[in-house]
Order: sequence, then structure tokens, then C-alpha cells
Amino acid sequence: MCGMDVDLDDGGSGEEEKEDEFWVGEGVKMLPPPMAHNEGSAWGSRRGRCGCLGCGVALILWNLGVVSVSALLLAVVFSVVLLPATLLLYVGFLCHSRVLDSPSAICRYLDDNSCSALIILGFVMMSPLVVVAAAIFCGLLRRFHLLLLIQPITRAWYRGRLLDWTGNVHSWV
Repeated sequence: MCGMDVDLDDGGSGEEEKEDEFWVGEGVKMLPPPMAHNEGSAWGSRRGRCGCLGCGVALILWNLGVVSVSALLLAVVFSVVLLPATLLLYVGFLCHSRVLDSPSAICRYLDDNSCSALIILGFVMMSPLVVVAAAIFCGLLRRFHLLLLIQPITRAWYRGRLLDWTGNVHSWV
């Protein structure tokens, strides 16, 4: 089956079919050998038990670091974008006479009606700002390719490059 001659002459020129990188010579298509005939597997030879365990721990720590950076980015984006609504809610609840009734300097300018308006405005602004923050966060994830840095744990089983980003991967974000 490997390297078997194939007669593809169907009357056409066949040039567009032979431009593929797998075509070698006249009508011969080279196929990779089956996994049973490889030394080890298609990924390379397997690591030993201690090497596999060490590389697995390194990959887990790497992935936890990437997830931590992503969570930190999430917290920063949401806190910055939601800051106006949070301030409105804070001032509204701080100065309302039935909630906290603080002797703060800003509370001298606000009565209960204006505090209620600030609370309502803060909650109304919250929903669109959450959507904007989520869109900004997803855009930053795509721009920085953070989710592409997460490596599968199966890389610890085989020798070779432990951290590799050369594959054709599509991000799900």
C-alpha cells in the first residue's frame, strides 16, 4: 500500500491533481507508513516513566500559568469597563437614607430621589457594559493568542519539543 503505483489516466491532463505535495514522479503517490511499521509512533519515541511524569508536571504548571494570566486579564478588563456602573451604584447606596446614610461630602448634594436614580442608572448601565467587557476580553484573547498557548498533556508522553505552537490550530474564542 505504501508507494503503490496508481494509474490515474482518465483522459484528462491530470496536472492539477499532480501539483499536490504528495505526488512523486509519474502517477506515484507516496503515503506515510502505517503506525505499526514506525519506530515508536507517529509522534516519536515514548519517554520513560520519570520523564513523562516530569514533563507532565511542567505542562500542567505551564497551562496553569496561561490560565492565571487569562484570569488576570479577565479581572482587569471587567473591572475597568464596569467601573462607571460600580461607582454609580456605590454612591447611590452610600448616600441613600434607608441604606447607609453616610455623612460623606458628596451625600450633602444628593437627596433620596437622586440616590435612587443613581442606583437605577447603575443597574441599567451594567448589562451593556458586561457585554462590552466580554467583547473586549475576547478580542484581547484573540489578539494575544492566549488560548493557543495551552498545551495538551499528551505531549509529555513523547520525546521532542515539549512546547510547540507550529500546528494549524483554530481558537474557539
